[in-house]
Amino acid sequence: MRPYLAILKDSFREALASRVMLVTLLGIVAVLALLAPFGLDIGTSYEFRRSEIVDAERLLNRLRDESANAGTPVAHLWSLLPEDQQSAVDEWLDPNAEQDLPPHRRSSRRIRRRIVRCLNDLIKDDDFYDEAVWSDVDAGEEAAELTAKPDRSNDEQRRLNLVLTAAAFPRSIELVDSQAFSLTYGTAVVQGPIPLTPTQFQPIFDQVLIAVVSTFLGFFGVFGCLLVTASLIPRTFEPGEISLLLSKPVRRSALFVVKFIGGCVFTLLYSSVLVFGIWLLLGVRMDYWRHSLLWCIPVYVLLFMIYYAVSAVAGAIWRHSTVALTLVVVFWLFVTVIGVTQQALKEKLIEERGIRGIVSAGSDLLTVDGEDHVWAWDDSRQVWRKVFEAPPDRMGGLARFLFGSDERFLPVHDQTTDRILAVQQTRSRFGAAASTLVAGRADDDWERVSLGQIPEFVPEVLVGSDGRIILPGQHDIYRFLGQSDLARRQADFLRRMTGGLLGGGGNAFESLQIKGLADRAEDFSATINRRTNNVWLFSDGTLQRLDTDENGTYSAGPKQELPQNDSGVIAADGDHVIVGLQNGHVEVFHSNTLESVAALTLASGSVPRSATAGSGALAIVTSQRTLVFFDPDSKRLQQLPEQSVCSAVALTTKEQILTANGRLAVTAHDMADPDVILQVWGESEHWVYQLYDWLIRPAWKMLPKPAQLDECVKFVMQRENVSFVPGQRRQDARTELPEELQTADDFDPWTVLRDNTIFVVIMLGFGCVYISRRDF
Repeated sequence: MRPYLAILKDSFREALASRVMLVTLLGIVAVLALLAPFGLDIGTSYEFRRSEIVDAERLLNRLRDESANAGTPVAHLWSLLPEDQQSAVDEWLDPNAEQDLPPHRRSSRRIRRRIVRCLNDLIKDDDFYDEAVWSDVDAGEEAAELTAKPDRSNDEQRRLNLVLTAAAFPRSIELVDSQAFSLTYGTAVVQGPIPLTPTQFQPIFDQVLIAVVSTFLGFFGVFGCLLVTASLIPRTFEPGEISLLLSKPVRRSALFVVKFIGGCVFTLLYSSVLVFGIWLLLGVRMDYWRHSLLWCIPVYVLLFMIYYAVSAVAGAIWRHSTVALTLVVVFWLFVTVIGVTQQALKEKLIEERGIRGIVSAGSDLLTVDGEDHVWAWDDSRQVWRKVFEAPPDRMGGLARFLFGSDERFLPVHDQTTDRILAVQQTRSRFGAAASTLVAGRADDDWERVSLGQIPEFVPEVLVGSDGRIILPGQHDIYRFLGQSDLARRQADFLRRMTGGLLGGGGNAFESLQIKGLADRAEDFSATINRRTNNVWLFSDGTLQRLDTDENGTYSAGPKQELPQNDSGVIAADGDHVIVGLQNGHVEVFHSNTLESVAALTLASGSVPRSATAGSGALAIVTSQRTLVFFDPDSKRLQQLPEQSVCSAVALTTKEQILTANGRLAVTAHDMADPDVILQVWGESEHWVYQLYDWLIRPAWKMLPKPAQLDECVKFVMQRENVSFVPGQRRQDARTELPEELQTADDFDPWTVLRDNTIFVVIMLGFGCVYISRRDF
């Protein structure tokens, strides 16, 4: 062991003699010294932030409509507005006026920003506070304490004005946090107050921190270390040098590995100084102790090892540092191109075009892809044909261009009328989502027709066995009553003209006004049991049944509180209801007694994505594209491993299981024996799929994935349970992970570390075999 340690010492002496290591370390220390004065100052918020304006349209309407009510806070605020801002409010509320504006003035973000600026100017006005106007406004304890102070400072007066304004618009303004951040350098304020709440600032700061570390350590640091260490292996195996080293009791392969470790130690030293310095500055200057940041050291050392393994082998073969660096660059380009191509083809072929939903519509079979386009199977041509599209309409396209839209379709087949129904989500000018009920019939070639605008946002449509259409919202539950064809066309025309702001369904929707309902979060789930027509709601761990009588009247039924306070997906049919929680727990309950019948915990990283029911059976599709099936006869809840890829499932009245393979094929299985295949609907795959299957994907799997090491850092840092605000800690919940880590293929950092480590070991093994057989 001593000879190898001596070789490592010689390598360090050589690096110190060239002064490369010393200069690099001094440069890192100098950079850290320049960053040391930066800090965050936490103070009181004296201005509105854009995120605190939760309903800009309601705020503007109240401001304009109640401006004539003298003596009220709203009228007082309107009187403080200059004439140009009063005219701007009328302009913002007039959708027809928007058509004549340039695109940059139609942005809802720009309008919201101007509203915030206008409110912040108002609370600075000396005439804002009038005791007679604001005396009847209950703004809470903070406002009461500030009002009781006889001599308020300017900042205290602004804070009081801010709280009073929020109290005047309780449904439009929501003050999230009373604290505000300012960026300081020493004793000087560089930027402040930052217009973000602490909960908003923290993830943004995390992303900036990750980007800085990835850039300076993951890119410049790695390639800088490659430049320094590229000549280490070639110089070792020069004729004079190798003869001297082999005179010691060392093996050639071990010598190669020791020299490789020596290069990695240099990188470990540099990255440790940089990352530890940043971690220490964040903790001391900002009281932001991100211990997970220290994981960047081994992760980026592994990243260096991947490229340095290529450089070391190339240097041993050609014994030239320039050739080694050139091959490293070629290797980096090749791995990057393969990775980008694989990701692009996967998104286009699998994520966007792949089947994500199945609808059995009588004799027709419909599917929904990743972009929410609906396709119908054309049996004569053996291809999928796009259907259920909005008819060509210039005004509809113009409205979408002016106001922006974000549509999602979850079609449901109505057996009584032989049509499909879906809820179309459309973004309005102010970002609020409006829901429109749409339908399509096979006789009309599934042409999409609007049935009316729902009074509030509704995530999905429920259809009973008797044809009743239930639309569950967060605040109320509605029933679709229908409307005449003339009324429907008039409402549809007005809706398209105004971009969804006007043209509702009128009397087409009836509020059920059910008492005793549990509160529902924004991500609540709902389903209907088509045998009993009972509606089921699930939100934050509470499962509740809505019972119906022969007249179609609904009433609040029993509730079941789950131990896990989580969101999830549900489906019900016959005597059972299934609940799939976002933490991976799946449980089946009896519809009448709400007693647990069966339970199953999914594999680590697997999350329920969708649930369906039919013929008494229940099924869930997971994020790892596996199928969880509940058989009502055996009362067993099990995963079906034979279904290797299942991106969507539907249970038909013919006691068939329809599954999608994640691409363009749907397979019908016998419900009694899922291994029995009854029929397959699928068009022949394009040559691009073959290229992806036989070349791109295998190459991507075999090659290392250095780019995913950055994702490892993001994964670890997003799970860190810390907070900027003293005394508060962020929940380590899956829903708080970044969106790129919540894809169908759940990110597994250990798999990434394992695969990249295997590549390094293989390259070192190849280098050792070559060195041991080479005659120097």
